[in-house]
Amino acid sequence: MTEQSLDVHRVSQESLRAIAAGNANDDDLRLLCSGQRSQLLLVLRALLGHGSEPGRRTRCPDGTPSVEDAWQLLCRAQRQVPEAVETVLTDPAVMTWALRLLRRLGGSAEAPPSVPLWADFGQFQALAAAAAWQARIPAVLRVPAYRGLVWLPGVGTAGPVARRRWSEAEVRVSLDGAVVRGELAGVRLPRGRATAAATDWHPLRALRDCAPRTPGSEAGVGPWLDTVTPYRDFTRSPKSPGRLGERRLRLWEDRLSDAYALLDRESAVDAAALRALVRVLVPRPFQTARGGLVASASSVDAFGAITMSLPYDAPQTAAVLVHETRHQQLNALLSLVPLLEEKEEPRTRRLYYAPWRSDPRPALGALHGLFAFSGVARFWRTHRGHVAGAEAQRAAFEFAVLREQLREAVTALASDTGLTAAGRSFVDEIAELVLEWHVDHVPAVPGRLARHYGLLRRAVWRARHLEMEQAVAERFATAWAARQPAPSVPPSILRPRLDLVRLDTFGPVARYRLSSPDRFARGRRQAEDSGDPARRAEYAVVAGDTDEAALHSAEWTARNPDDVEAWIGAALSLAETARTPGATLLLDRPEVVAGVRRTVATAAGSAPDPFRVAAWLAGAVTGPAWTMRGARIEGY
Repeated sequence: MTEQSLDVHRVSQESLRAIAAGNANDDDLRLLCSGQRSQLLLVLRALLGHGSEPGRRTRCPDGTPSVEDAWQLLCRAQRQVPEAVETVLTDPAVMTWALRLLRRLGGSAEAPPSVPLWADFGQFQALAAAAAWQARIPAVLRVPAYRGLVWLPGVGTAGPVARRRWSEAEVRVSLDGAVVRGELAGVRLPRGRATAAATDWHPLRALRDCAPRTPGSEAGVGPWLDTVTPYRDFTRSPKSPGRLGERRLRLWEDRLSDAYALLDRESAVDAAALRALVRVLVPRPFQTARGGLVASASSVDAFGAITMSLPYDAPQTAAVLVHETRHQQLNALLSLVPLLEEKEEPRTRRLYYAPWRSDPRPALGALHGLFAFSGVARFWRTHRGHVAGAEAQRAAFEFAVLREQLREAVTALASDTGLTAAGRSFVDEIAELVLEWHVDHVPAVPGRLARHYGLLRRAVWRARHLEMEQAVAERFATAWAARQPAPSVPPSILRPRLDLVRLDTFGPVARYRLSSPDRFARGRRQAEDSGDPARRAEYAVVAGDTDEAALHSAEWTARNPDDVEAWIGAALSLAETARTPGATLLLDRPEVVAGVRRTVATAAGSAPDPFRVAAWLAGAVTGPAWTMRGARIEGY
């Protein structure tokens, strides 16, 4: 690792624009992977510099093993069997462990109290042990054992060989294999990779038919389904092995294999990026997705790893994989090219409305969402041309929702003064794609539902996170009491209220309507039986029954006259062609209607009808018509 010349990573303007457009070629993908490998080696080298500090010996059972010896063994393995070291270093959990430890040593992060420093640092020995085993280099190493389990990066875990939370074990490697021995038991590991699970051996599980297909890639190498690595969790470590049974694991394998095959058929460039960048998939203990809801994540600390809950079919799985692969690409790119200036303090940085999120997002989060969802939109745009019937309707809805969300997001982000020249070029490339997509035809029903969904999410987001300044609201209340025309409406103030965020329900109901009519019908019957006017109105809107939607929305508003989301639902229950200026104003600026109404109620002792307030603000009741000022809030 130390004798090879260092790579120089340069991203050309051509490569930058190709990545932004989702068209990274093999050279671009290799560059991103190479940059991440170099970053990992720098982190490991920095850890090596801490290896002789006296603090490493604190409470270690028999004195700290030499980090320098472990490093030299890694170097020897690389010279003799380079692929053995690659097996270890391309395990995303190695980067996760190394970065967390480096921050801990630097005092910028706290480790879980259950992780002694000697054990955290001792994982360096585990890297060397795994490489020596794969390279068949005789060696004896002392490694940490968590709950009796020894981590062999890139391969799996062995044990239990002890009962204590943390203990020390020995890994003895010979030409015939390896033996892991702890204070209570020993585990013999066979020659080779040993992919068959046993009582005391828990390997990473290979995903069939998903291996990289680029020239020179080793057949049968990954990706892996990881339920065993102690550092597989992005937020908490170490972690014990998961408890997925064989039947559930096979379901994961089938779902992922089908998704990879779908991408091979329909989107070769996304399939190539997935295979090149993603090495490990970590199942999340989350109920199987319903109505399009999947929990998934990537981490800048774990290049090559995706954690996700089980999607309900191959197209949804493919969409999630495309989404998370985009995050992998952008994380790797940002380590090579700054797309955003780092001048803003966290307290003064601009926040954005990211239409796919329920919380305000900083520029980096908005950029990640823009790039990731542009990939998902392209996937659904392409997929709808390969399917028919209900599946085509579903794909059209997903595409229509995302292209509108992307249009709004890219327009806002393009105005951010914190973009570097490279960042502006990156965003402009995505903007060109989004502009092209808006001429695509979308069938009537998915198009209507997508428009409704976009208006609903934006209005609800504003109602939750924006408000009028009190002095401004009082000025409006005074004008209302004097029966004067409403003043021009100024921009609102952002005051995030994450406590008001609730799980989205319209999206899943709309997806049922398009792809599972029988399930939608059952859901509507259940909503009717429940007597909940909000649920009944939602199902009626999705069904296209405007009369029923208006009736139930009016009941919802009557029951909860102060609920802004009820007002929004009532405004949206009107047919698009029947919306009054007041209803439009209520959807565009619900926080203004709420602020004026609340202030009037405080002054007069009773609250006016919100739709009368909205009509007054829109100039439909008194005063001349006016052009709304501040409809696009700065930074949104």
